[in-house]
Amino acid sequence: MIAKTYIFLFFSLLFGFSPNNVLSQSIKLKIDSDKTLTVDEIFDLIMDQTNYMFIYPDGAFNNYPKVKLKKGTILANKLIESSLETGNFEAIIGIDNTIVIKEKLIDNSQIALPFLVSGTVINENSKPLPGATVIEKGTSNGAQTDFDGNFSIEVTNEKAILVISYVGYGTREISINNQNKITIQLSSEASQLNEVVLTGYGTQIQKNLSSSISKVKSEDLENTALPSFEQAIQGRAAGVQVVSGSAMSGSPTKIRIRGTNSAVASSDPLYVIDGIIVESGSFMDSNGNVGYMDHGGGNLLASINPNDIESLEILKDAAATAIYGARGSNGVVLITTKSGKSGDTQIDVTLDSGFSTVTRKLDFVNSQEYLMLAQEAWYNSGEDPTKFWTNSGVLVNGLTKAQAMSTNTDWQDQALQQGKAYRANISASGGDEKTKFFISANFLDEESIFVGNEYLRLSARTNLDHKVNDKLRVGANVFYTHIDNSPVPIQNGIGKANNNLPIHPVYNVDGTYFNPTRNVRASIDMWDYNSKSKTFLASWYLNYEIVDGLTFRSEYGVNSFNNDDHQYIDAVIDSNGEAKAFTSQGSRNSWNFKNLLNYRNTFGGHRIDALAGIESSRNSQRLSNITGIGFPNSTLKTPQDAATQEVFYNESAYSFLSIIGRINYDYEGKYLLSVTARRDGSSRFGKNKRWGLFPAVSLGYNISEEPYFEGLKKTVNYLKLRASYGISGNAEIGNYAYESTYNQANYNGNNGITLANIGDDELGWETSTQTNFGLSFEMFDGKLRGDVDYYDKLTSDMLLPYPVSVVSGLTQVTTNLGEISNKGVEVMLGLTLIDKADFTWDAEFTYAHNKNEVVSIGDNAEGIDIPGFGTTSIYVGKPIGIQTVPIWLGVDPATGQDIYQSKDGRALLANEAAAEAGSLNNFLNQNLVPYGNPFPDFTGGFSSRFTYKNWYLNTLWSFSVGQDFIASGENVNSKYAFSSMNLTPLRNRLGRWRNPGDVTNVARLSTDPTIWTRTTEYVSDVDYLRMRDLTIGYRFDLEANSFIRGLELYAKFTNFLTITNAQPWMYDPENYVRSGNLNLLDKWKQVPQAKTVNVGVNLKF
Repeated sequence: MIAKTYIFLFFSLLFGFSPNNVLSQSIKLKIDSDKTLTVDEIFDLIMDQTNYMFIYPDGAFNNYPKVKLKKGTILANKLIESSLETGNFEAIIGIDNTIVIKEKLIDNSQIALPFLVSGTVINENSKPLPGATVIEKGTSNGAQTDFDGNFSIEVTNEKAILVISYVGYGTREISINNQNKITIQLSSEASQLNEVVLTGYGTQIQKNLSSSISKVKSEDLENTALPSFEQAIQGRAAGVQVVSGSAMSGSPTKIRIRGTNSAVASSDPLYVIDGIIVESGSFMDSNGNVGYMDHGGGNLLASINPNDIESLEILKDAAATAIYGARGSNGVVLITTKSGKSGDTQIDVTLDSGFSTVTRKLDFVNSQEYLMLAQEAWYNSGEDPTKFWTNSGVLVNGLTKAQAMSTNTDWQDQALQQGKAYRANISASGGDEKTKFFISANFLDEESIFVGNEYLRLSARTNLDHKVNDKLRVGANVFYTHIDNSPVPIQNGIGKANNNLPIHPVYNVDGTYFNPTRNVRASIDMWDYNSKSKTFLASWYLNYEIVDGLTFRSEYGVNSFNNDDHQYIDAVIDSNGEAKAFTSQGSRNSWNFKNLLNYRNTFGGHRIDALAGIESSRNSQRLSNITGIGFPNSTLKTPQDAATQEVFYNESAYSFLSIIGRINYDYEGKYLLSVTARRDGSSRFGKNKRWGLFPAVSLGYNISEEPYFEGLKKTVNYLKLRASYGISGNAEIGNYAYESTYNQANYNGNNGITLANIGDDELGWETSTQTNFGLSFEMFDGKLRGDVDYYDKLTSDMLLPYPVSVVSGLTQVTTNLGEISNKGVEVMLGLTLIDKADFTWDAEFTYAHNKNEVVSIGDNAEGIDIPGFGTTSIYVGKPIGIQTVPIWLGVDPATGQDIYQSKDGRALLANEAAAEAGSLNNFLNQNLVPYGNPFPDFTGGFSSRFTYKNWYLNTLWSFSVGQDFIASGENVNSKYAFSSMNLTPLRNRLGRWRNPGDVTNVARLSTDPTIWTRTTEYVSDVDYLRMRDLTIGYRFDLEANSFIRGLELYAKFTNFLTITNAQPWMYDPENYVRSGNLNLLDKWKQVPQAKTVNVGVNLKF
């Protein structure tokens, strides 16, 4: 080094350079691509393209900032000046084209004293950016912002330049200009690679993520007209299937992430709100109901206000879900609510109203068509046509022929109406450098498309964050919801639409109900149901920075839910003529306590993020109800006033204790590694199976960060390979399944007990092992971006209801013995089609294919059938959730009889089948075969966002292809509508067989008795393409000094258009069959969905 310095001084004296000379203004340099170079590399570039030579001390620019160059040409003189502008160097040009770089002489009289500057770094929404880097340009002098985005730095002088950077945001350079306090706003980068993603107990930027996580933006959830926020996810995340319950307010929603993983345990994902695991599923009491409501049991998650959600992440592969251990195998939904921001208080108000109608009705015949078909069936059965009116049974309850001929009742109209809804949401956020707040209140008043269904939701939220000092932060999130819901019967309401005839009136002449026990309107009007619920969700945290890079976080959360249900059925609609009442009180309470240590550090090109912690939780449930039967008059409607009462009480609890560990590592942003492990203990399992270890590892390789990839970056800007392998568990089997339990029983009038469950100390959780390979990319400057994933998930130790000998006192027990496989492909593509100042157009497409298959069921080589409502079938090589049904081949053109297939493949006419087995019903039950696909072959969606000046237009379409459904109730009733002359057939009966040679799928009409066995005749495809959302809005330009910061008007159309091949005897192709995983093909009667139109206004103050 000393020798080189002497050589440098020698040449300086030898050539006698004069300072301040510059290169010729005509010398231009060619830059062949966008690049970032060191000062040394810039000098090499100049020497390569000119005949100039540089002399300067070795290592003089080791700590100098790099220079960004754009593709094109640049003056050599300008490039040298910009390269040296941040330091104390100057270029001197002498003879023979030699350039000497030397330090400027310093005039001590001009030396500036250090200058202290402080400030705040914020984003476009004025939210602080904690952890932003602030560096004095040209030096290594720097600082980081604290939790509130504040920083303080001592710089060289009052004219220094600060370089501010933050992950996911563009870098800014700010000249201090003698200011000692400044506020710096950073703008987010267009690329989604730097977007921050929640990973469970932590965050990562998208670029460095090596697991499979989908993110749904808050703007996609706000102001939704759907019953709950889960439904707004549909079509937006690949591999996530969302099935709506019905148009009933507060109805349940089923979500499946990468398929169904169990037979009897839940396949619902785990929901985590602000770090707290919360209860999901139904809550209404079905024990001792006075009638069959079939309302789905309600939806606990419907209490969440979608406008409070800041971000929603869906963890899909084992590397992402293993951090949640025994509860992560079905995927995890992470919800983060909005937080406050420093600055002036900002108020946001949204007012919204709308109406809804049914997506489509069933196609029943009218009264004229009914009478034509009924008389034909009567004649075909050999009955006397002249005695149809007197002997067939169509005239009941004093109905006359004249009344029947003049009546045309659409019984669906007695259960359906035009719904309406009113929404209001107000929020406020603000604070200072120490304390920030976000508060909100939400109001929803809704009458659904079901007559009598009213729903009121009131919610409030307060989120607080407080900085005690530079080391300690504390905060709280508190949420409360009150819901007042009046559901109405489905099966006993609109489900009775074909249990009445179009020739029957709704009311008698005197105003009483006609045939009240079957009357749709009577069932709704005379059945009172009210369910009130309260939800309280809160968490408190403490975050302490022990030393730089090492923080401790302690968090405690509670989730409390209480419901109070009341039902009353009037004696007039009860088949036994007895009034019944039912009252139920239930509660679910849980707490969660976790303590975490997090270490983050960067050294050289290495970055490490390590997490360790312990978590404990406890959940308890209580349920009590009383049923009363027989009341002296209709003014007394509580069970306590009944002649007889039945009382029920149940209490249960379970707990978890967990140890958590995770290490995320990357080297220079190229090589990514994440290792996770969680050890869980749960009271839900046998004493020999209460602890389990759930590890996972993922690798990532950002190929585009390699030097050899530089030439491809003009087209492929970013390319990453991902791979992961891990194990997660499923603990959702209910409580005490491992214990021997007993139920109360009655033997010949004497009270006793009977065995309810056989204990099993080896009963353990189901274990899902999953492998995932992924590819992420961006092309054409981020205009095309995508993720492609392939996964292979095997659930072992599957819990199954295995048949046992009735000698034991039971028909089945639950045990670990099966395996289910889910394999699939997921694709997400994003495209920026237009990106101009006044016109933008972005589109996104998602696609997912999943194959579900039962791999084994213990020592049973083929399958098992479990008795119940329908036949639950679990067969090796078939998907879970199928049924065994007889095969129907169509209608014989010669005779008009149905044709059925035997197990050995023979085709038999109905009369031949009956003769062979003794009866047709016997034949059908003897020839059951596994059938159908309860899951779509593929699902997905595509969305589009347009903005033109102040206008915007957003659309979302979702689709599903390949799923089967047995909508059997309406079909069975329609096929045998004339056995008792009290059922309305579907209009497809008009295409019945009438003469030899007729080719049709509707058999010859008759009054043959009903056969309840479901066959493949009742199966329908349920492929659909649905416009899930269409929103058009306008944002007004306001004066700068206006007290209103923003004004926006919008109209929203939800489920407004559906294209489907579902049969006309189906209300809707979307069907929430039941919350479990079995019998997924079949539901006795369907439930309608709704399409809605909403208009609203958003005001910002």
